[in-house]
Formats: sequence, C-alpha cells, structure tokens
Amino acid sequence: MLPWAARASAPRSLAVLGNAGGTVARAYGHFYPEARVDGVEIDGQLSAAGRRWFGLGGPNLHLHTADARPFLRASDRKWDAILVDAYRQPYIPFYMTTSEFFQSVAEHLNPGGVVMVNVGHPEGSAALEASLAATMKTRFKTVLRDPSERVNTILLGANGPASAGQLATAAGSAAMPPPLRPIALETSRRLQSPIPGGDVYTDDLAPVEWLIDGSILKVAAEGQR
Repeated sequence: MLPWAARASAPRSLAVLGNAGGTVARAYGHFYPEARVDGVEIDGQLSAAGRRWFGLGGPNLHLHTADARPFLRASDRKWDAILVDAYRQPYIPFYMTTSEFFQSVAEHLNPGGVVMVNVGHPEGSAALEASLAATMKTRFKTVLRDPSERVNTILLGANGPASAGQLATAAGSAAMPPPLRPIALETSRRLQSPIPGGDVYTDDLAPVEWLIDGSILKVAAEGQR
C-alpha cells in the first residue's frame, strides 16, 4: 500500500531485494497480475522452497539468484517500486544501508518511483531506523515511516511529494483493490515523518553490526532493571 502515498496508481513493476520464499512477490502478483515482479534472492534454495511449497510463480515473476547490490549494478532495468528486505534478523548487510546504495536504488527507479525499506529492530530501539532515514534523505526528497509493528518499521523514500493524506485518498478510490482498502486506510493513519537524528552511513563508514549489537544490549540491560 505504501507506494500509493507517493503515486496516483499502483506500481506496474516491482523489485524485491531479499525475496526469500516470495511472500511479497506472490501477494503483489495476486492483486496486480499484470505487474512485473523481479525477486532477487541470494539463496537459491529459498527460491526453490517458495516455488515448491508456497505457490511462488507466474508469468510475470522473474527470480534472480544474486546479491542485491551487485544485481542492481549489473542491471539496466528500472522499476516503479523497489522493496529492500534483505535481513537475517535483526541484521541487515551494511552495504545495503549506505548513501551510495540508495543512490543506486534511486537510479533504478522510474519517474515517480518509490523505495520501501523494511527495518527490523529490537523493541524500543530506533537507532538503526534513525540512521537509515538520515541516509535515505541524502538521496530522496521525501522520507516517511510506517511503524507497522513493535519490531518492524517500513521507511518510504520518494523524489516527489508523498503523504498520509494521499494514501488515505487512494484507499477510497476504485483503483485500489477492495480487500486492500481498509489496510491502506489503517496504514495511512500510522504514516508519519521519520525519527530525527541518526548518522548518515557511507560505504566508508556504516557500523551497522555495532549499532544493532549495542541496541540489543541496551534493551537487555533495561529489561533486567
């Protein structure tokens, strides 16, 4: 639903960086069967499991066994939306958190395109999210956050206007599939400005593991009080 906050129509092409078993790709193909979906997954066995056990497939689904950032570097394709979901919870590869990475993402978006980043974090810790938002701001004019779960936030980046109001309007439009309308409306009520602060990460300095380890230790220490 989040792309509707920055677009007047659903994306006709989607790249999922960190496709795993294909939950997002499969759901998107269900509601938008004409859309092209490129699922990029470094572990081919996960893609095979998705095909065998979870119904992953379809004529407009294209699976790629590759690391996400090299895949972008080698591709000349552009998409309406890119989802970054490459986690081994709660860690994310450092080279997918940097300003240079988000520049590559921006270069692979069509005009009006959006990026969504799934940010996993320990409950009560916003350090990683704040740094990712600050880094995304170096490449995208608009960044919003959807605190969808206590341990997950989705960040939205766009190089045009985006707002909760636009998503709420889309939720009531005929273009939105009926089953998604209440979910889109609920999402619009959560959508807000990003958390301020946070360091900008670059390829030269992106201490993601240190930051996440520190967040885990802090939460654990507070739980012992």
